Amino acid sequence: MMNRLLSRWSASLIATLMLGGAVAAAQPTFKDSPKVEPTARERADLRARINDLDALISKLKTHEEQNDPRTGEPLADVTVYLKAAQWIDRHGEFFNKNYLPMTLKALERGRERAEQLASKNHPWTEAKGSTIRGYLSKVDDSIQPYAIIVPESYPGEVDQRWRLDVVLHGRGSTLNEVSFINAHDGKPALDDQAGLVLHVFGRTNNAYRWAGESDVFEAIAAVKRNFNVDERRIVLRGFSMGGAGAWHLGLHHPSLWCSVEAGAGFSDSKKYLKLGALPPYQEKGLHIYDAVDYALNAFNVPMAGYGGEDDPQQQASLNIKDALEGLGVQMVRDGLVTRAEGIDFLQIVGAKMGHKIDPESAKLLKAFHDEHADKGLDTIPGRIRFVTYTLKYNRAPWFSVEQLREHYTKATVDAEVEDGTVHVRAQNVAVLAIDRDAGETVRFADQAFPLRLGVKGLLSQVYFRQIDDGWEMLDYDQSRAFQENIILEKRHDLQGPIDDAFNAPFLCVRGTGTPWNPAVQTWADARLDEFAKVWSKSLRGDLPIKDDVAVTERDLETHHLVLFGDPGSNKLIAKVLAKLPMGWTKDQVRLAGEFSASDHAPALIAPNPLNRYHYVVINSGHTFGADAFAGSNAQLYPRLGDYAVFQIGATKDDLKTSGFFDESWKQPLGDRR
Repeated sequence: MMNRLLSRWSASLIATLMLGGAVAAAQPTFKDSPKVEPTARERADLRARINDLDALISKLKTHEEQNDPRTGEPLADVTVYLKAAQWIDRHGEFFNKNYLPMTLKALERGRERAEQLASKNHPWTEAKGSTIRGYLSKVDDSIQPYAIIVPESYPGEVDQRWRLDVVLHGRGSTLNEVSFINAHDGKPALDDQAGLVLHVFGRTNNAYRWAGESDVFEAIAAVKRNFNVDERRIVLRGFSMGGAGAWHLGLHHPSLWCSVEAGAGFSDSKKYLKLGALPPYQEKGLHIYDAVDYALNAFNVPMAGYGGEDDPQQQASLNIKDALEGLGVQMVRDGLVTRAEGIDFLQIVGAKMGHKIDPESAKLLKAFHDEHADKGLDTIPGRIRFVTYTLKYNRAPWFSVEQLREHYTKATVDAEVEDGTVHVRAQNVAVLAIDRDAGETVRFADQAFPLRLGVKGLLSQVYFRQIDDGWEMLDYDQSRAFQENIILEKRHDLQGPIDDAFNAPFLCVRGTGTPWNPAVQTWADARLDEFAKVWSKSLRGDLPIKDDVAVTERDLETHHLVLFGDPGSNKLIAKVLAKLPMGWTKDQVRLAGEFSASDHAPALIAPNPLNRYHYVVINSGHTFGADAFAGSNAQLYPRLGDYAVFQIGATKDDLKTSGFFDESWKQPLGDRR
């Protein structure tokens, strides 16, 4: 059947599919080609092949000696081909006549690997050139692919550590696991490749936000487990949607990269999407991902922004350049290259270029990365200028912002080491943790504290809390209590909003009891069903779901809980309700107001009373839906804050209120619609 299908296509296509011919772009697009659904016979053959590979993999899973996909990966490297075929079949993503033979080819590669692994061999883990690998995501236990390009010279000398370039792809309307595999599997390494190159799948098209961001770091972690990576020489590169991802990840995580290249893309939401005024809670939510708000962090990471002269997306790099100039950075223009004085920032314009990189600019970008990769990441810079709007992004090279005075309001830290003393100026920061080895002492204006010998050297970081008349250093017991978050305040990865729960392991829980209000239960069930559909299609995994009676203590220890229903139907909602920042009875919902429980329902995020290190979410998946995923990736910003109340209608729901809780997860701040 495989040969009969392939015989329908041209010889050049067969050469590309079967012999690993060169591809013009990382992800092909077929704008002029309609979907070509397989015939009934072709679909039956495809599903038979899927079932065959699934059976082979099931046998592999029964052998205890097989490596756990989280640590060894060979089994995930096989399963990734099965997952690709299952998802293209599930969602009918045969965007062009090429997709069916590409899917069959992927299944054949999966079978080949399965048979090799059954013989305790996995030669692809030693392969040179471009190879598809897989990992088991901690977020939803889905198998996700990545491509690693290994040069012929690897592994080199004993204990040699290698540069890693992380490449983020652009948006592809025909992108799925099958096309990603086809674009990368079995291709040769470039002759001038400087080290390892990781191509991230990113769960398709999301500008590397939310679980797409988690995918970047999970893929990097998988490469580190399997290859000798020099953590001081990790380069981040991306173009178009990948450029937006590079702006975002480069500026939000400035302590991770030796250099960053952001080509085109977008660096703000309102201008890019041409949005008008938004509700206050949405305006605040834009500060989570809008890279332009984090331009100050370019002081801490070498960055190069690129845009074609005739490309509207050149505006992304202009936004960052303008923001830096607003911070007092002097810019010097030399032809089509603008350099910042005092920091490693370039803004490069491709002469007469549209949405692509010209050869001359590519040379400049390569030289930029080579220079900084040769130097390696400076892990102990003498001065750091840092900005954040949320504790989600709180880490600089040798300090971290551990608590804010107010979320989604600009918070800055300017810290400099002089003669062993760390001088700190901070705004909107409630608690700052400084690495003990950064200096001997810390000075806030006219206050001085020990650092290296702080808390008797028992902790790697020393905590400083802002009080009414200055700062105080926390002693050991206070520091440990702060780390334990006994009083449940907003902290890193426990700061909201609702959408933040879906970046880490989470579990949706549906109720099995008798609802207080059948209309609310119907509404909650519909929200869970829609979330499952969108997650599968746009974030490429099966939504983790259990009945409330099946949730285990282990689930409570390891997952955020996302509870659907009401206190009558869902026993876990009933169990945590008394300790949530709202009231809910059979008659009334009290949350930033009082509402009738017969036709209103709450949605919220808060620390889980059953495990203070995790969230509990009530009646919500992502606050944006399928329409946002189908549109521009800049639309993937939160539509709600930490909480909301909906009036349930016969035809549509009416959002009555939404906003954020205070820094102690208690008082709704009242950013109402």
